[in-house]
Amino acid sequence: MNINESREYKAAKELERVLNDYSFNPDRFTAAIPSFHKTLEQNFMRLIIACIKFLADDSNRFIDLRNKGSHEAAVILAKALEEHKNEIYLPFI
Repeated sequence: MNINESREYKAAKELERVLNDYSFNPDRFTAAIPSFHKTLEQNFMRLIIACIKFLADDSNRFIDLRNKGSHEAAVILAKALEEHKNEIYLPFI
């Protein structure tokens, strides 16, 4: 399947559209997370971890001054995730 036809791609593009609006408020977004079904909170955390690992990997993207800070933060977080991988348990229940 072409990635552009996947629901994941479509969801990412919708998130891109929302993030491109300067009135997007990360605090309001995070305040909505508790309204997720508890299993979906786990899936959301899996997504966040996958995003951190992707953003930390130099080979996955071009890094310039616009996203250098995100990359550097992701590198730090990815190292912490790796150091604590045996302590992180996200069961699918």
